[in-house]
Amino acid sequence: MLPLLSLSTEFFFWVVTIAILIATVLFWNKFSRHSWKNISARFSLILAIQCFALAAMGITINRSGEFYSSWSDLFGAQGQYQKIAVSPSALSQIGLKDLSAATRTKGGSFIFRKIIKGAKSGISNVVYVVASPTIAKELVGATHSIGSNYQVVELFPGTPGVPQTWIGTLGGITTMENLELAGKIPPTIAVIPAINVEPGQDTECMNFVGGAQVETWITGDMKQFLQTFMGVDNRLWSSFGYSTGGWCAAEVAVLHQGQYSQGVSLAGYFNPILARGLSVREKKYLSGKYDLLKYLQKNPNNTKILVIASVKDRFANSSAQRFMLGANSLIPIKYIPIPIGGHNIGVWKPFVATGFLWIAGATDISTPVVNPQPSASGSPK
Repeated sequence: MLPLLSLSTEFFFWVVTIAILIATVLFWNKFSRHSWKNISARFSLILAIQCFALAAMGITINRSGEFYSSWSDLFGAQGQYQKIAVSPSALSQIGLKDLSAATRTKGGSFIFRKIIKGAKSGISNVVYVVASPTIAKELVGATHSIGSNYQVVELFPGTPGVPQTWIGTLGGITTMENLELAGKIPPTIAVIPAINVEPGQDTECMNFVGGAQVETWITGDMKQFLQTFMGVDNRLWSSFGYSTGGWCAAEVAVLHQGQYSQGVSLAGYFNPILARGLSVREKKYLSGKYDLLKYLQKNPNNTKILVIASVKDRFANSSAQRFMLGANSLIPIKYIPIPIGGHNIGVWKPFVATGFLWIAGATDISTPVVNPQPSASGSPK
């Protein structure tokens, strides 16, 4: 089986495309006589070239942006997660088996991949947990403890998108490691849940009446999971997301102030878009429930938001401007406009470090930090 994100898969599809194209050019004269057999052969060759070329191009784009992690994600076949997900009652705190199965990054972090069933939402899907270098050193000790000096950051991908984008294309984990090793941010536990949990549906991290409880999955379920698996306490978290994940980050930071103290929206929006197919009644209910401005006007305002958006990204930036116009007097908001570029990972990547620095309390973050490097002194004390 050829993995969707594998270079060999991309190479295979391009080689087949080129091979069919060359074969068509070389043997076209053999099908020159007008007969139904030859016409069918010519049509089949042209169709095969088109299909493989489109598939190869799609695989190349997907590898670049990591929108889908597997063929099952691409075609919406996520039912297998329900069969293998670990229930909350079966979870145990991290041990030697988990450490041996984890991926160790070059920067010294541990990356754990778990498939769990949310205790409250009932959703079964993938979640990644990253223990930064300092915490990784604590975990390999006799007690496998995470210590007491840490922050928890929940990272949200876009739609379409997968948690691995934060680890791979966006370079989020490498950036986090380098900032920690440079002493600029504290040791970090990053939790990255899947948010695209309903095949073919953009749930926008919301709870649907009689449907997917995605808001519950990314908030209460993730907190219970981290408390059980990593042993985190009740300290407040930070949220950080890009594109649709930026909306999710703002949503949880505003609506769940008992769990989050702040959120970073990178090219995100601030009102649900609401997918087609929803009834007028459903749209009215969700628009009211997830109106962040109205919530802030009527409820406690113990949160703050960092907004990063490209001025040329009309959708995200205009949504951010409307939100800031109404919320600036209600909560602290820091706005960083990106002067060039549109809505893509290449534009956002230099500002990932900016988000992590702001979460850690930095104030001088008006310019992007490109490829932050660790200091020679090693990890912060």
